[in-house]
Amino acid sequence: MTTPPEQPEQPADGHEEWFRPPTAKEHRIGGFLFIGFGLFFVALFFVLAGWWFRWVICGLGVYSFLHGFRHLQDARRTKG
Repeated sequence: MTTPPEQPEQPADGHEEWFRPPTAKEHRIGGFLFIGFGLFFVALFFVLAGWWFRWVICGLGVYSFLHGFRHLQDARRTKG
């Protein structure tokens, strides 16, 4: 039986080009997507009047909205 060839040693965090932190542009894209989804969920809250699950949908909308603003703040920090 033959032994497998030795692999070159990789850094513990993985390949630098594959696992890089997001750029400011990517943070802005994510921020606007989350804010858009948040607005959609809040609008859905009003459309689904009379259904108890709409409160869960409203909570998801608020959380998504806040997460989007966090992305926009990260984009500002990355830019400067």
